[in-house]
Amino acid sequence: MKTIKLKLDEAMAERLAKTAAMIGYSSSEEFAAHIISRELDKLDPGQEESEEELKRKLQGLGYMA
Repeated sequence: MKTIKLKLDEAMAERLAKTAAMIGYSSSEEFAAHIISRELDKLDPGQEESEEELKRKLQGLGYMA
């Protein structure tokens, strides 16, 4: 498994940890991985999509302007 580091501001890190604990995740890292996985599934990058189609999806989800 590849490991990456994400930088979060203190408020977001606290919110992530609080929410993870509240809904029963063992750690904020586990919760963050689940959130990222869920969002990637929404985008379904495994499909043969053009870069333009992927950009439209990201814009629709509010990740790109």
